[in-house]
Amino acid sequence: MELKFDGWTVNSVSGEIARNDKVSRLQQQPLRILMELYSRSGAVVTREQLVKALWPGGFVDFDNGLNVAIRKLRVALDDLGETPKYIETLPRIGYRFIGSPGTQAKHAFRTRWVLAVTLAVLGLAIASTWWWTTESPATKPTVTAAHVPSIRARELYLDGIHQRSRRDISILSARAYAQEKFEAALKEDPNYAQAWAALAASISVAVHTQTVPPAEGIPKARAAALRAVALDDQVAEGHIALGEIHLSHEHNYAAAKKEFDRALELDDHSSRAWHHLAIWHADLGHVDEALAALRRARELDPMNLQWSANYARVLYSARRYDEAIEFLKPLLAANPKLDPAHSVMAWALIATGDLAGAEEQLRLVTVPAIDAGDMGFLYAKLGRHDDALREIEQLETQGRAGYGVAYEETIIYSALGDLDRACATLVRALGDHSIRVGWMRLDPRLDPLRGHQCFSDVEARVYSTN
Repeated sequence: MELKFDGWTVNSVSGEIARNDKVSRLQQQPLRILMELYSRSGAVVTREQLVKALWPGGFVDFDNGLNVAIRKLRVALDDLGETPKYIETLPRIGYRFIGSPGTQAKHAFRTRWVLAVTLAVLGLAIASTWWWTTESPATKPTVTAAHVPSIRARELYLDGIHQRSRRDISILSARAYAQEKFEAALKEDPNYAQAWAALAASISVAVHTQTVPPAEGIPKARAAALRAVALDDQVAEGHIALGEIHLSHEHNYAAAKKEFDRALELDDHSSRAWHHLAIWHADLGHVDEALAALRRARELDPMNLQWSANYARVLYSARRYDEAIEFLKPLLAANPKLDPAHSVMAWALIATGDLAGAEEQLRLVTVPAIDAGDMGFLYAKLGRHDDALREIEQLETQGRAGYGVAYEETIIYSALGDLDRACATLVRALGDHSIRVGWMRLDPRLDPLRGHQCFSDVEARVYSTN
């Protein structure tokens, strides 16, 4: 079978692609993408449909694999300009084949015809505008066109998105590479709203993963998110980034909800918006709503493993420990480097009494990040009092370096039964920007503190903007 469009001839068996004197060969993945899009010419083919067609047996690094294959297809078709000729991208949704069979002459005739009609309509519009402005003193509103980033900035931004989705390197390296790409994109084009939003998210995650102190990272993340929204209020990513900062770092739930609602109004297919809305619900104790929003996020981006890890965390929060364990087993079997899932599995195993299994899970964690107190929590449950205290000493060292660790200390002290110190560190968690403090309403690990005045006082302060 041969595909023919705009002078191109593509052999669907051999992958040979030819136009005029140019002959090359498409690799299997770009070829199959072209066949999928061509067979549904003019219709949107979602990213989920493409990944099922390309990798029916499943594939972990979905974003990377699909983006690379699309890029190779564009290179082969010489379709890399700002205005696509054949493959149209619908951000976060999918792709559409916009070429059509026929000769270049046919395209040229159609282009001349459309141009003539457009000029005629434009002439009428100019005439009517002149009449309106000369006859009416009222000032007519103007519509500002959306900013179009430079090609180089766009490529750097997309590379950053690819880097942060990588699973072949550590999460810290992936996030660092991504941030470098977003910063480079902004040097090329300082008015690129999406790149500002992505930079804000990267800096925020660096605070989460204890690689940037909160006092340094949070103001930078907030400034980048505000810059994104100021440049283009119609970009959903800017509102998502700003909402996440309100949620995770400020515990301003009213402001966070406003931003997430705005993002979904602009793009209700944004998996990131649904994910962060789910965390908003979970923090406030809305289990059913959180699980529903996470299911939606996973439907829209099934290859984002963080969404799945957090789905298990909400199950754990609801004391549905067996469900969390069963959900995580196949996820971890397929993705043994997924640190957040190992942590949740360990918590659920501890809750069900399998301390040996929990220790096995925690030994597999490479970057404890915001759950740096996990091993101390396990030691306390094992009765290894001195080892648990040594973990607290390590956390205090991090705290003196400016990182938010007081909530993790609270977890360990609670498990040790030292509720006076647990109360003191929980109060301190409000001021040191401990990331998990917003989870205190549901976190089973804080059960020993529930009913104590310190818990009620801190809870009232955390959720004061509910």
